[in-house]
Amino acid sequence: MGKFKAKKKNKWHVVLIFIIIAYISFRITYSFLFNTLINKYIDNSKFISYLVNNSINKTLETKDLKDVVTINLQEPFHLLNYNFSNLIEIKEEQEEEQTTTIIEDPNPVVIEEPIIYLYNSHQLEGYYSDYLESYNINPTVMFASYILREKLNDLNLKTIVETNSVKEVLNENNWNYAYSYEASKILMTKAKTENPSLNYFIDIHRDSSKKGQTTTTIDNKNYAKILFVIGKDHENYEKNLEFATKINDKIVNFNESLSRGVYVKGGVGVNGIYNQDFNPNTILIEVGGVDNTIEEVTNTLTILSKVIFESIGENIA
Repeated sequence: MGKFKAKKKNKWHVVLIFIIIAYISFRITYSFLFNTLINKYIDNSKFISYLVNNSINKTLETKDLKDVVTINLQEPFHLLNYNFSNLIEIKEEQEEEQTTTIIEDPNPVVIEEPIIYLYNSHQLEGYYSDYLESYNINPTVMFASYILREKLNDLNLKTIVETNSVKEVLNENNWNYAYSYEASKILMTKAKTENPSLNYFIDIHRDSSKKGQTTTTIDNKNYAKILFVIGKDHENYEKNLEFATKINDKIVNFNESLSRGVYVKGGVGVNGIYNQDFNPNTILIEVGGVDNTIEEVTNTLTILSKVIFESIGENIA
């Protein structure tokens, strides 16, 4: 009987040694891969191209890192997968962002006779980026504009993005951040003069609300919720409201949880116009919030591009 127990004990020793060796091998491999990848510079252009081409239909996996680093292996994202309510809370952001540079166009091609103009009055509004900062990636609403442009152009809706700096216009006019809409209107007026074919003007923002208000899960995939903001402090705002409502209705038809609705805003203490007196087809869209990842935003932009096509495609010759 004693001999049998000795053999059994030796067997467990072998298993334990195997586990220890496997663990050490894993730690060495992990450390090597992490230290190699963490020092690899991935520029914004490559990252945006990756988002556009892959549409982010799943959480990025380690094998994807050979093409583009998009995740900090020590801090996996998509940890906050919850929803609290659809309560609308819009905050006027009067403080200038900390980032000081805009994102250059990753695909600077000439679009003949564009019909859609995407711009960002607050170009440096950023999305959740803790897992990307090590790779010199700081996704902003300009990321979203470039991604949406590519998706719209793929649907044969000729689209351009405003790449000039709103901050430079502010500086040239000695304006502070509160005049961002006045500055972006100067740029959109110039764009319309240079491209008379433009007929739709979409200002892409992100909300400052937290993740529970700005995120939904559809078929086990996270999406950044959409909110339309229409200023009522000008005479013809009903036309802007009609256009926004038409797009929103189609989003609701896709999945009601993706929309936070159409928020008509005006009165003392708010902008109340948002450049929407420029054209009946000028609208402001909040895509997600400060806690949303750019992957969640991209999921939503895929749907938004199709909805915009359904809304205005019939008007395109």
